[in-house]
Amino acid sequence: MSRCILWTACFFISLCWGSASSFLSVRADDGLEPLIAFLGVGGTGSEVAHVIGFIRPDGTGEFFPDFRQNNQRSWVIGPLFADGRRLMLSSYEDTNLTQVRSGQVMTHDWIYDFSTGEVVAALQKERQAAQLRPYALLSGDERVIETAIIGGEERIFIKDLDGANPVELTTAGGGFHYALALSHDHSRLACHVTGGAPSFYNPGMYSINVFDLATGKRTLVAGQSGHLMFGPQWSPDDTQLVYLDCHAVNDPKHFRAALAVGQADGSGHRLLTPGQTHWFGTPFGSNMSAWSPEGDAVLYTRLQENATAEMVTGGSQLCLLNVTTGAVTELTPAIEGTWDFRGTWSPDGGTIAFARVQNGSVRELWLMQADGANPRKLTDGYQHKGADHFRWLRVRR
Repeated sequence: MSRCILWTACFFISLCWGSASSFLSVRADDGLEPLIAFLGVGGTGSEVAHVIGFIRPDGTGEFFPDFRQNNQRSWVIGPLFADGRRLMLSSYEDTNLTQVRSGQVMTHDWIYDFSTGEVVAALQKERQAAQLRPYALLSGDERVIETAIIGGEERIFIKDLDGANPVELTTAGGGFHYALALSHDHSRLACHVTGGAPSFYNPGMYSINVFDLATGKRTLVAGQSGHLMFGPQWSPDDTQLVYLDCHAVNDPKHFRAALAVGQADGSGHRLLTPGQTHWFGTPFGSNMSAWSPEGDAVLYTRLQENATAEMVTGGSQLCLLNVTTGAVTELTPAIEGTWDFRGTWSPDGGTIAFARVQNGSVRELWLMQADGANPRKLTDGYQHKGADHFRWLRVRR
């Protein structure tokens, strides 16, 4: 089955790999145009399966490629090549949520060509495990950062596009690493880690780490006993990281979190939000924040005071938070029963894509201007089953 329509995202797994806060140099004459990739999703939660879709920001050209690969039951978006013509994809042979979480499902990696529709296998050599996840391409697009789930741990490797010549950043017994984010200059890799020893780089339940790719040196950015630090995103100048700080001991559903920033060198951790006001653990996968293109603010999802994890009451809205002054600008209104989340900037910084779900309805992909003006619905996904986990791309015309 090469195209599968199902169901919801796993809370603990990053399904659209790559940093959501990456800003690309935009040239009007470079022959590239913006395109939004998203996952067609659906309803239950016992499985993790998706169809990949694409749509232009003006709402035209929506399509759902059939990759024509037998026995692949779920597809996930990977990193885009610099030529804007090729995109890495991953597929899962099974969709059982428990088996996916534990790394027992066989995955496969592919390179998809937008111009020809051709899909070719990648990363086949020297596989470290059944379940692999490509996160980012390094400069020159000849090496890829990929994780492997080995013995209940997710470990980080850098390897050639065919899988050969792997170099590991982590070690056995080092814990479970995911939500990888590559710095814009491709010199450092941020992630969060849970478990593992020695504990100096994970003093909490989850902690934020940075790896220097040239030396392998690891730096602890943030970690605290009883806290779950999650989802690091690089500032445009690569000096800071924004991440979530969840009081997981008191909030085992990971429903709420504060926003925090820290210097990439391990100094200056501080909270940005008053209290646990960001919607972290949605029923549709973890919800991170994103830097503004200027690097002076972060886009986040503010919960209404009466919001509940079951979404019985309340709602959420997208807000812009100034990292220096703490000033908050509301971009979408606070409406009972309406949940706006997963805000993502366009490459030129002029538009924000976001997810909207209203109680009893499917997830929808919306766009608005960077100041919140002119919000409009783009799609509700394949067969109207929902659209979520989207990524801005710049592809060859």
